[in-house]
Amino acid sequence: MEVFFKVILEVLGVTFPVFAVIAIGFIIKKKNMLKEEHVPVLNSLTYNFGLPALVFSGIVKNSFSQIFDADIIKVIFPAYFIYIFFIIASFYFLKIDNRVKSAAIVSSFRNNMAFIGLPILLYAYGSLAAARASIVIALLLPIPIMLTALFFQLQARATKTFRIKNLLKEIFLDPVIISVIAGLIISYFSVTVPAPAGRLLEILSNIAVPLALLSIGASFKFAYIKNNIKYITIICIAKLVLFPLLTLVFSIFVFKVAALNRDIICVLFATPVAVATYIQSRKYSTDSDFVSAVIIISTIASALTLSGWLFVLKLL
Repeated sequence: MEVFFKVILEVLGVTFPVFAVIAIGFIIKKKNMLKEEHVPVLNSLTYNFGLPALVFSGIVKNSFSQIFDADIIKVIFPAYFIYIFFIIASFYFLKIDNRVKSAAIVSSFRNNMAFIGLPILLYAYGSLAAARASIVIALLLPIPIMLTALFFQLQARATKTFRIKNLLKEIFLDPVIISVIAGLIISYFSVTVPAPAGRLLEILSNIAVPLALLSIGASFKFAYIKNNIKYITIICIAKLVLFPLLTLVFSIFVFKVAALNRDIICVLFATPVAVATYIQSRKYSTDSDFVSAVIIISTIASALTLSGWLFVLKLL
């Protein structure tokens, strides 16, 4: 019993501060201390400066052999594509509005790995786990970006406006992907980062997590939740419970990966809907209100489910 309560306190010590800062972001926005037009700026600062610095510095602090583990790759791709197939099969033939359908499918497989997964892993397991998680994010990131664009375009029957060039540009100029590639090169060749550059990265890294969490809270809009509560509930259960459970089964019973890799994968796939999904939904004129509602509910629910997954992982 003593071990049980010790694990609970350990888990709450990780998840409570993270979701408390998200709540603070919502309160700041609610009190008009942060204006609506400033929220995209906050998201942009976080994704273009804070997170890349956090990812890059986390990778270069560790040797390449410590960071890169092929066992992780063996798990993430089969689990990811099986889950996506299940989601498409579940939603595609439903007789609902095409805009809602595309938003539901995309929301089901877009994870907030960078803004929530990285902080959770950093606080729960340390910088090595965060560095390995960064590689997972970089490897997977092009897939949801491309699938999101395809689903939103196809469901809107706007395939004529589809531009492969713009999609590739969006992927390969993504700051997180660039920071991972640069970090891996530095780590592989054991290049020493100059002290001034290291201190700059440290400053930017320190603002990454609070900015990311505050921006999530500030992005919350509760107005559109009631209309689609049934589909939102289905998505949350699939995303926060079934998705990580699938990766756990693959990690333990199929590929038998190391405990740290197992936990990294499970936590990343247990994260709520990515805020970037809302941005893309606005870009492609799909049901952005539905996406916004899913982001809110899945993020709130993940405070419980991520705590539960961390508890289970600590006991395994």
